[in-house]
Amino acid sequence: MITDFTFDEVKKYLPKKEINSNKYDSGQLLLIGGDNEYPGAIILAAQMAIKSGIGLLYLYTKSQNVIKILSKYPEIIVFDDKNRLIELISKKIPVLAGPGTKDNKWTEEIFNLIKDKPLSIILDAAYIEKIKLDNSFKTKILLPHEGEAARLLGVQSSEVRNNRLDSIKNINDKHNSIVVLKGYRTLISDGKNIYKCLDGDSRLSTAGTGDILAGLISSLLAQGLKPMDSCKLGVAIHGYCAQKSNFKSGLMPSELIDSIRDHINQL
Repeated sequence: MITDFTFDEVKKYLPKKEINSNKYDSGQLLLIGGDNEYPGAIILAAQMAIKSGIGLLYLYTKSQNVIKILSKYPEIIVFDDKNRLIELISKKIPVLAGPGTKDNKWTEEIFNLIKDKPLSIILDAAYIEKIKLDNSFKTKILLPHEGEAARLLGVQSSEVRNNRLDSIKNINDKHNSIVVLKGYRTLISDGKNIYKCLDGDSRLSTAGTGDILAGLISSLLAQGLKPMDSCKLGVAIHGYCAQKSNFKSGLMPSELIDSIRDHINQL
């Protein structure tokens, strides 16, 4: 059975900040990503995390990205030191791994660092496919689009698109994860319950919107929401704000980030 939901039904989950809250009360989050060709993806995820209320944001990326990101976004703690990464992982703060990554040695090295740690971890992009051969993660949320889901299941993308319900069930069964199967009418499942978001449309069909969603869900999780509530609220407000845009096409991810922040602050 699938349960439909909308933003109006889940906006109650939005974290509330006390007047005397400090940055630690607002949560800490570690982002991992930004390969040579795709630094923009991790920047979009980081921007969304900051603008949705995270208190402290760490970003581990390739060395050539550090100065570029810091010069434009000084509010992000950006670094490329693997020892510092290991230290942060030991603190067991939530981790988003994947935006702007591809399957290569760098991804493999970081995957091996985090795979058996008791972390709240969200996997996106190349990191999703890594678990096809190694399912060591204890607590994870997967954010595949239809192509990534197909590769994870060893089928064609068309099969996932034509059988979205069976596909999300199969990923749940094989990987014991919360799965957010992105696409029109995004599905979310924890293996017991399946939810379908009625917000969102083709305005989201542009590069970068998935990175924004990853940053948003991980930020909500780090701010204290339960994993399923983080996914449902993140997916819903992401789709709702896109659908409310004045642009039927050409909505830029950076515009969507600001729209989401505006709606969060109006609640």
